[in-house]
Amino acid sequence: MSARRHYPPIVTFHAPRCWMFGGNAPALPIDVARDQFPNHHFDVCAAADITPYVTVEENDFGDHLYEPSDKQPDDAIRPLCRKCLGTHGEDGGREVITVRTEPQQSTSGLILPSGVQADSGDQQ
Repeated sequence: MSARRHYPPIVTFHAPRCWMFGGNAPALPIDVARDQFPNHHFDVCAAADITPYVTVEENDFGDHLYEPSDKQPDDAIRPLCRKCLGTHGEDGGREVITVRTEPQQSTSGLILPSGVQADSGDQQ
């Protein structure tokens, strides 16, 4: 069994010649890129042909809390986050984002615009 590790957020692999992303981005051999970025997906430019090199586009998921999904690779420390598909670890000098330990409070399902309060129905 391999050692468990943190997964970085999902990245996109592009062909080095991709006109949308490539250009000056450094290219990595596909095997090296897969090892460094275990959860990734291929852009159409890289999936269209078998490419021995790829460029890596990091996605910006913004600040968010870790919310576990039902996906957990065998070597992942914990389930992947629903939003970024990472484990919110310290790999690569990334900031650790606090894990929510309490369930979210349920609401009545009614969403009101800001400044509007719900009528409690208690009228005299």
